[in-house]
Amino acid sequence: MDLISTTIWNENFWLPKNVTWKDFSTLEEEGVRLPALHDLLYVYPLAGMLYIARLIFEHYIARPFGRSLGLRDVQNSTTQYNQQQQQLSRKKGNKTNVITDNQSNSTYKQQYPTNVIHRKQPSDGRGDSLKSANDNRKPSSLISYHRVPLLAKFSESCWRFVFYLSVFIYGLIVLRNKPWLWDTRQCWLSHPNQPLTKDIFWYYMIELAFYWSLIFSQFIDVKRKDFWQMFLHHIATISLLSFSYIVNFVRVGSLVLVIHDCGDYWLESAKMAKYARAQRVCDTLFVIFALVWLVTRLCYFPYKVLYTTTYEEVEILGYFPAFYLFNGLLMLLQVLHYFWFYLICQVAIGALKAGK
Repeated sequence: MDLISTTIWNENFWLPKNVTWKDFSTLEEEGVRLPALHDLLYVYPLAGMLYIARLIFEHYIARPFGRSLGLRDVQNSTTQYNQQQQQLSRKKGNKTNVITDNQSNSTYKQQYPTNVIHRKQPSDGRGDSLKSANDNRKPSSLISYHRVPLLAKFSESCWRFVFYLSVFIYGLIVLRNKPWLWDTRQCWLSHPNQPLTKDIFWYYMIELAFYWSLIFSQFIDVKRKDFWQMFLHHIATISLLSFSYIVNFVRVGSLVLVIHDCGDYWLESAKMAKYARAQRVCDTLFVIFALVWLVTRLCYFPYKVLYTTTYEEVEILGYFPAFYLFNGLLMLLQVLHYFWFYLICQVAIGALKAGK
């Protein structure tokens, strides 16, 4: 085991020249609190606690709040309606009428006046409705509309809004007096003799736990269009935070965290307004989000964070193999920033063309 551990955590790969793991041990013996690998074990129970907190928050706060805004749990209504159609089809000997969008407007909405997005049916030249089906298809496959569980989406966004805003405020409180917030060279000077304070420790642990909870919950949450991009983002973020913590690059890591958190809660608030059909509020929040994204992730992040990790770090610590790993992960995040900004621009252009 010692051989495996030594191979994985080879100091020639992870640490700058003239720095060894023994230096970390010596500093700890002198009373300097430094990051340690076993600290990351705190992350997993914290991730579970965050997930449980999310379930409680959504059930007792987010969902009631959404219902007060007129949202309904349409997923349950759809299930109930499908069951009714299946029972009806059995009584008729599997002869089920296909329900079209026009028919659903006059029948389904009377029963379930919820937030519904209708899926258009392909036209075959015979009018808006299709003929009755008398084949072996499952009755559930004959329902010609798709329901989006807006209340579930609203609840997810509400939880993320609360978390991102809370952790952003905490990050500002933690970093307000830290010298590296204003002078990024302080991220590398005197490394590894950079004591780990309790506020930075918990900042890292909470953020890591949250992203781990997102990794697992992403597979059971409402699936998004950018599912795999988000999954890749979470993997890159967890890897970057874990590696930077182990080698005591937490100063620059804390800058990465606060930059990302300052824009996310604007997006989630815009989503909440969209689901609640508060279009003007949504548009205003989305514009603020786009501006914050532009300033923080397309300006500050590359010109301050990437600059200090590619130039100032080399000037002070020199090149070492892990340097390329860290910067590779940071570059991956920046590529995702550009990709998402492209999507943001598409949404903005589409809204302008639609006259919204």
